[in-house]
Amino acid sequence: MGEKNKLTEEQEALLEKSGVKNDWVVGLVFIIIFLAIVGINIFCRFNDNRKLEELEYTQGVVTSRKNYEEWNGRKRHISDSIIVEYTPEGSDTKLYFRDSDGPYEFIRTGDILGVYYEKRHPEEAFISKVDWLTRVNVRADINYEAALIVSVFPLGIGLFFFAGELNVRKNIRKNKFKQKKSDGLYPDENLHELSRMSNYKRSWAGAWGGLSLLYVIFMVIGTILIYKSLTTMESENTAAFITGIFFVLLAQGAAVAVFFTVRFVHVKKRIFIKGFMADDATLVYKKRQKAAKVLWKHVRRYMESEPPWSRYKYDYSRLWLEKYEEKIEKYTDKGYQE
Repeated sequence: MGEKNKLTEEQEALLEKSGVKNDWVVGLVFIIIFLAIVGINIFCRFNDNRKLEELEYTQGVVTSRKNYEEWNGRKRHISDSIIVEYTPEGSDTKLYFRDSDGPYEFIRTGDILGVYYEKRHPEEAFISKVDWLTRVNVRADINYEAALIVSVFPLGIGLFFFAGELNVRKNIRKNKFKQKKSDGLYPDENLHELSRMSNYKRSWAGAWGGLSLLYVIFMVIGTILIYKSLTTMESENTAAFITGIFFVLLAQGAAVAVFFTVRFVHVKKRIFIKGFMADDATLVYKKRQKAAKVLWKHVRRYMESEPPWSRYKYDYSRLWLEKYEEKIEKYTDKGYQE
């Protein structure tokens, strides 16, 4: 079965030119991000249960439940508020816990709820619920499902890359894949120079450095927020956790962008050098591989000043050979003799 699905050398070359080869690696990165979010989410549920089990426990009864409706412009916001009556262990004092932060739409007046509190501060309590995923007691005011909803996005992106590469491979096997043709190097020189003058020079190295810095910054911020949300029991931990996950995702986005751009430049360089070596016009160069690499450096530097809509391409062309002929002339027999 494996031999049957294996591509021929010509098909492998076409897959290389398609730009989707190894897209499964990118897809795998996003799948790992998805699994990491789900894993952290499940860990948080068990971790919150552990912290609750360290507190005192009693049962309380819902004595009141109200709905509040607010309007912010045209946006309607509905919140639930409940009052729970409970008696700390070893005490005859009735305490009341009021909360309006949690998703309490399924709680009714008269329901018996689990209440956790600190022995030294019995008035500071947390309502618990049995988690549907882990079947352990967790805080009822925390919406653990938000992170799972966020995890759907990297999962979808990962599956998209997997499906994209598989689709191209399938079309190549069936000889249905058509490579997009390059526009070539035929712009209006005058108009082209005007567009170059109005365009800022870019640098791949600068982009990689900036994205790497963003990766470090976002990972540090995200890690700090997630750590704080896991080590304290304050009510704003949910927002901190979600924000931390968001920054971690941004960091992975920066890492993926670096991977994409490095891969793009590497593939373009390899294809450019192959085109150079396959052209009979380059037989005059004594060290063709060296000449090809030098020519590529000049082409890459030129393209860094090109506007995004440029008709110039990274692909090898004799027009590039003519443009930078003097730069690589020393690699000809004539150049070595001189």
